[in-house]
Amino acid sequence: MKLRWTDSGVVLDDPQDFESFKVQVDRIDAPPEQLAAAFSGIAVFSDPHTAWVFEAALRQWKGCEKDAAWQAGLDRMIAKARPHGWIDDARGAIRSHVEWLQRGEQ
Repeated sequence: MKLRWTDSGVVLDDPQDFESFKVQVDRIDAPPEQLAAAFSGIAVFSDPHTAWVFEAALRQWKGCEKDAAWQAGLDRMIAKARPHGWIDDARGAIRSHVEWLQRGEQ
């Protein structure tokens, strides 16, 4: 699963892939303030390589919010991530690495 940012916004790609989790930015030169605005309520960037994605934002994602099987898959992904320290319970967030792409890559 990846949250992919393009100039047109943030989309959830490969939502059924619970084995891979990342944030993908389509421009290596994306201004930080533009990213912060695009990901407002979805994720916060703690550094250029790490984003904390809010669990609530994923659970409410259009197309996934009423899918019980998808919600259960997210539960399993979170359970697997927890022992690695990739869950921030205080923020309700899941750690994700950030992948920076040149325009046109994917």
